Amino acid sequence: MGLSLLSPLALGIAALVALPILAHMARQTPRERRAFGAMLLLERVVKRLRRRRRIKDPWLLALRVLALLLLALAVAAPVLSYRDQTPEFGGSGRVVLVIDRSASMSMADRGSTLFARARADAVAVANSLPEGTLLGAVVFDGEAIRLTPALTPDASSVATRIGDLSVSGGTSNLRAALVEARGLLGGEPGEILLFSDEAGPRIVTDAHSELERIVQGGSAVIPRTVAPEMRRNVAVVSAAYGSGIEGGTVVIRLANFGPEPREVPCEVTLPDGARVPVFVDLPPEGEAEERITVPPEALGGVGRVHCEDPDLPLDDDRYFHLPRVGASRILVVDGDPGDTPLRSEVYFFERALAPWGTAQTGFRPDVTTPGGLSTLDTETYRVVVLANVGDPRPIGPRLTEFVRKGGSLVIAAGDNVTAERYNAAFASILPSALRRSQALADVAEEGVPLALPDTRHEMFAPFARSGRAGFSRVRSHRVMTLEPYAESDDVRTLIRYEGGVPALVERTVGTGHVVFWTSTLDLGWTNLPLQAVFMPFVQRMVTVLGGDTSGGSARIDAIVGETVAVPLPDLAAEPDILGPGGDPVRSRLDGSRVVFEPETAGAYQVVLPGAPPLAWVAVNTDPIESDVRAYHTVEEAETELDPELFRAELELGSGLLGGSAVLILLQSLLMLRRRPT
Repeated sequence: MGLSLLSPLALGIAALVALPILAHMARQTPRERRAFGAMLLLERVVKRLRRRRRIKDPWLLALRVLALLLLALAVAAPVLSYRDQTPEFGGSGRVVLVIDRSASMSMADRGSTLFARARADAVAVANSLPEGTLLGAVVFDGEAIRLTPALTPDASSVATRIGDLSVSGGTSNLRAALVEARGLLGGEPGEILLFSDEAGPRIVTDAHSELERIVQGGSAVIPRTVAPEMRRNVAVVSAAYGSGIEGGTVVIRLANFGPEPREVPCEVTLPDGARVPVFVDLPPEGEAEERITVPPEALGGVGRVHCEDPDLPLDDDRYFHLPRVGASRILVVDGDPGDTPLRSEVYFFERALAPWGTAQTGFRPDVTTPGGLSTLDTETYRVVVLANVGDPRPIGPRLTEFVRKGGSLVIAAGDNVTAERYNAAFASILPSALRRSQALADVAEEGVPLALPDTRHEMFAPFARSGRAGFSRVRSHRVMTLEPYAESDDVRTLIRYEGGVPALVERTVGTGHVVFWTSTLDLGWTNLPLQAVFMPFVQRMVTVLGGDTSGGSARIDAIVGETVAVPLPDLAAEPDILGPGGDPVRSRLDGSRVVFEPETAGAYQVVLPGAPPLAWVAVNTDPIESDVRAYHTVEEAETELDPELFRAELELGSGLLGGSAVLILLQSLLMLRRRPT
């Protein structure tokens, strides 16, 4: 607030206040007359002179002085300048309404939400503008959308579109909204009414450059701030899985954005449905951390943390990735069990997967006979191993479907394997048709050694620093040969014997894999189980094929309203995006990626029909939206750019002149009352 004078020199009139003072000090006629003698007059002459010099009737004097001072101020024309919180709008004839529908606007307040109040206010403003006003509207969260392509005089249609809006879970991008509003004004001066809570540390600062352009262009942003009675909120700002006792821990962090301490009940839900309750104590405007122990075995997927807070429901949930915890189960089909465990076809393979039990390696081989494949649970097993199985034809269709849905099949040769039966069972998924078994050396001889593998392939990458030379000690005297095939992106020879005979061949079928080991997994045709590379090679192969404890699905974190792009392998069919409720979500292919925009928080899946998820996407609201405190305001920013923008003036001259007249009238009445009768 400030006071200024249009005519400062007029204050010189104030010097006239000396006149009534002098008048009061001049000789005054006595009110009372008494008879007295000459001697009495001479005795009192000194006292009378002193009394005449005193000011009589001080209230009358004060009125006269004040009247002259007010008159002098009125002639000086003072102007009172002050900040106006609700400036007038609509006078320019060009108005744009900007409505914030970000996550923070869903805050509950006085039986409604901030967004509902802002929407109602915007509709009321649209309907109250003078006829002929050109009106536009913009709504924003993470992006800004024009509700009108251009300014229109049809205020009722604009009000209808605003009334149909709903709040979203996106972030606040005020800058983008002001860019669209300035575009609607088309470079001409106008008024932009902003309906927002202006919450968060960056909403105003990020838009400062655009505010400057608007002010410099002769326009103004007029805030219609929608604020709760108390800015407070509790939010789950992060949740992440990490190592720890038993199956690890989920670390959750909560933030209190209010001025009071809070105790909040929370619940952590794992992908398999297991629930763990916890209470969190939060200091005022502070954070707290809790650790939740995960059971020794748990399914992988997306978990959820939910905390009870009535203020802003959209950020009460936090979704996090949880890898598969515990042993990954590998189905091993033994085609030649033998009469003792040691003579079993898969004895060495089983020991290589879990030499000290499942807790140390993370693999749990479930050994079965071919009859055990009558029911194959694709949710339980991601890798199936056929070891010297004689006739796979009864299980061929089931395993083919398993591979096409993203599973991995490892086939190992042996005396029971015949080309005719395998070609009939797996013709559509084998890397190449089988031909026959062939002797590379006499049984009494050492056999043909393996050539060193290419460590650029992920299956042999761990052997780049050490262990690669150990493959040269692997020797085989018999192999199953294949029909000639061409190397391609789908069919690759991963390792050969010296001389060029294929030893390990892979074929990619959609998201599934078929790996054919041309020798045996026992000592029948090779010495591989006795070599130091056997155990790490088997564990690495199973891991790469999807049997690792974290699962084969990609894991992606995303924010509500932002574009999510999921890389895809070469697929024959387009995958579906399933939302939190299992319903399909609109998506599109962009080259080798599938792209979608999540509208709500939750667990999203990228899937092929009947196959395990290609990717898990944990979508959350932006934590910045949880901070509902106001750090900066649009009014403050614009005041810095143009100090007069939000100031109003009040001329005081007429009021002071009227006050002077009233005082003159009062002193006249007072004089009449004191006149002697």
